[in-house]
Amino acid sequence: MHPHFARLACAVAMILIAGVTLAQTPNASTNSATITGRVTAAHGAAVTDATVTLVELRRSVRVGADGAFRFENIPAGHYHVLADSNRFGSTVGEAEVAAGGTRAVEIVLDPAVHSEAIVVTASDQRAASEVYQPIAVVTEQELTERLQPTLGETLNNEPGVNSTYFGPGSSRPIIRGLGSDRIRILQDGVGTGDASSVSPDHAVSLDPASAEQIEVVRGPATLLYGSNAVGGVVNVIDPRVPSRIATSPLNGTIDLRGNSVADERNATLTLFGGQSSFAWHADFTKRDTGDYEIPGAADPFDEPDEITGILANSSLEAQSAGLGGSWVSDHGFFGLAFSTFSTNYGVPGHAHHEEEEEGEHEEEGVRIDLEQRRLDVKGELTDLGVFRAIRFRLGSTDYEHRELEGTEIGTRFTNDALEGRLEATHEPFGPLHGSFGVQLTHNEFVATGEEAFVPPNETESRALFAFEEVTLGEFDLQFGARYESHDLTVDAEDLPNRSFDGVSASIGTIYRLREGFAIAGSVARAVRIPTASELYANGPHAATSQFEIGDPTLDTETSVGIDVSLRKTAGRFRGELSLFQNRFDGYIYETPTGAEEDELPVFQFVQTDARFRGVELDTHTELFHVGERHLELELGADAVRATLSGGGNLPRIPPMRASAGLRYQGGPLSATAEVRRYFEQDDVAEYETTTDGYMLVNATVSYRLIFGETVHDVMLRGTNLTDELARAHTSPLKERAPLPGRDFSLSYRMTF
Repeated sequence: MHPHFARLACAVAMILIAGVTLAQTPNASTNSATITGRVTAAHGAAVTDATVTLVELRRSVRVGADGAFRFENIPAGHYHVLADSNRFGSTVGEAEVAAGGTRAVEIVLDPAVHSEAIVVTASDQRAASEVYQPIAVVTEQELTERLQPTLGETLNNEPGVNSTYFGPGSSRPIIRGLGSDRIRILQDGVGTGDASSVSPDHAVSLDPASAEQIEVVRGPATLLYGSNAVGGVVNVIDPRVPSRIATSPLNGTIDLRGNSVADERNATLTLFGGQSSFAWHADFTKRDTGDYEIPGAADPFDEPDEITGILANSSLEAQSAGLGGSWVSDHGFFGLAFSTFSTNYGVPGHAHHEEEEEGEHEEEGVRIDLEQRRLDVKGELTDLGVFRAIRFRLGSTDYEHRELEGTEIGTRFTNDALEGRLEATHEPFGPLHGSFGVQLTHNEFVATGEEAFVPPNETESRALFAFEEVTLGEFDLQFGARYESHDLTVDAEDLPNRSFDGVSASIGTIYRLREGFAIAGSVARAVRIPTASELYANGPHAATSQFEIGDPTLDTETSVGIDVSLRKTAGRFRGELSLFQNRFDGYIYETPTGAEEDELPVFQFVQTDARFRGVELDTHTELFHVGERHLELELGADAVRATLSGGGNLPRIPPMRASAGLRYQGGPLSATAEVRRYFEQDDVAEYETTTDGYMLVNATVSYRLIFGETVHDVMLRGTNLTDELARAHTSPLKERAPLPGRDFSLSYRMTF
């Protein structure tokens, strides 16, 4: 472990452990308030399997036989009360309690009605409707319906989110047309530590099956998480480090699924529980797929007799596992988790040619063999006088992947990453409340072999950040700032080391109108620091079929982004309309030089001004709700336009999309049907080709059986039911790897 991080980890660990010990005896002078309540189902009966959590304090209790719960000796203040049941889902209530007072909260769980989720990424924990930035929350139940092998494909249908789609084994999210190092992917609050931002054929080193919630924060106001969050943040929240007292010695889920398009077989086992002050979590996932079916030719220029209906070299194998434990009290926790992720997947359309003795050439598929080991340390103390909470997060990653050309290793990538984050949330000073903190990151990246187009390099970054909020009746104001300093050392005699620093800042507001309407807006100035690839690349990059050349003189990239959203969060109609614009000064991108090297076109990293602008719409309309029967109409659309200041378009910008769907919930039966239209993309860069539009028809039906407190869910899902030939414009492989054809998947999930 790097010395700075070792000292930070040890110091914070001792503080947290001491604090948890000292906090066992609550201060009666300040912890005198009480919150009580009852959890019921829509028909009025008590929900007896619910766990209720005070979100701000992370205190959890199991309800009694009458659905009642009680929290005593808590500080006065405003709280979100989260009730969660295996049978009836979850929802969030609110309670304001004065010192010495008691507040009663009634919470109704109705699986047929939309329920708010708690968001932890954009700022301090709060309900989704209270977040200043446009945000999408994919809950554990929604993940069951949408789960795909990769993070990008799992999130592909969220407003403003597309996928790089480098086959089923590698796919990274694109948010509002921005991808690569402009999107910060987090694993429970800190970076994944992989090499997925270096190249689109490098997978994100986590399995979405291990997540309990995924949050997508769109826009530049996510600067608190780093300069490379200018386009947005994707935070994959997993429960491997427990943060709450266990309410049962043993709970868990078993999830089994398979599909027809690739003969997928997938199994996930999750177990968690605890006793007294100790809580634990364990999970294991294994996935195996064959080459997937396509509705015609992989390459549009193939001859008819070459059409096979199968995309060669698109199979994958993957498995992940995690084990964690925590010491938890009413006033904090401290824990750690160890996890592994490994996958071996094919790169469709890319081949290695070996010369045989007869002089012929045999084509073999290129595959990637990836392994990652990770240690996570996490802790929090609450109710510390002037501080409402102090949180600590440390992630240490050992990452390696090998690009296999047949049985030979062509290129080997390694990355040793450490990231630590300490954040303190203070008690309100009048109307002012907020957080401040420090973040440290250390990366050692090495590539060796035929396609080592980036020299070995080491990056150290340090950051200070703060954000504050002011509540003035129906009007809330948030402002934040981040200072970040990077030192980049390169192992090459003819290349210079570089140092950068920059200050980013944002201001946001929410104004609550009547009848559930709210207007949210934000303005952010963000400074992004160039990556090692952009500075030092010099070599063939088979994944993009380009010879890439960096520019070691590149400067920082500055952007000014504006977001405005109109929200309706209550009533029969709910939805959000967002307009955004992001202007870049010194936008870094690749452009062709017209030359060739190693039989590949040469692309040079350059800087110029650019502008992104677009719109997103997501609505839900209740058509009827009678008893347990509920029918809802869902409509959505998004579009983004990205241009250079001197004229011309930026490459691989997502096309306009529109969707319409129906969602039915009737007791144990639920069903969805949707149509998603992707329009033609003809606003292309100079060297790009246009991409035809297409339409995807999907449907899902599921049934729930309940025996005591054990829940059984069976789901049948059909995607691309019309077997449409579809190519993703955002994919570097669009000409060689169309999207999968008609697919039927069957899943079984048991929760106990």
